[in-house]
Amino acid sequence: MRTLVRHPVISGAVLGLSWGIVMRAWMRYITDNPEFTWSGTGFILGAATLAGTLMGIAWWRRSKGGDGGWRFTALGILPLGFGAGSIMIPSVLLGAVAIGRRNRWLRLILGLAAVGFQVLFFTRQIQNLGSRTVPAYAWYAVMLGLETWAASIPFRPGLAAETVSDPSAAQDLPIAAT
Repeated sequence: MRTLVRHPVISGAVLGLSWGIVMRAWMRYITDNPEFTWSGTGFILGAATLAGTLMGIAWWRRSKGGDGGWRFTALGILPLGFGAGSIMIPSVLLGAVAIGRRNRWLRLILGLAAVGFQVLFFTRQIQNLGSRTVPAYAWYAVMLGLETWAASIPFRPGLAAETVSDPSAAQDLPIAAT
């Protein structure tokens, strides 16, 4: 059982589900008139679990030095962009590609574009949540950062190629994969 939990695919699924639960709690936190539906909650948790599972597969295949086919797992993030999640997708994808690139200028340009999408949206849509405004936006920023980091896994180079040229790259493996 311990080996199963330590596998990156299982870890990815659990982390994805956890991310979905925290985001659903955030949605409840920011609303003045909470409407809870099982279908909405099920979709959010299912999409987050699927995305986490696919990112776990990407991490596992990347660590094995696969043929690059793991990069298609990046599509697993797209279901998180339905409905209100569409606000996050441009920033998540641009940020994920930025994190996965080695060229500093490209990383900077893509990273600034990712941040720019969020700034553009929030300067037009700022909600006054009273005393909850600052915590709500801070919570959102942290969750957006975590989603972006996870989505960057398929855009990173394979570890087998990195470890040949840079032995310190092997430290990039998560503890769960050891």
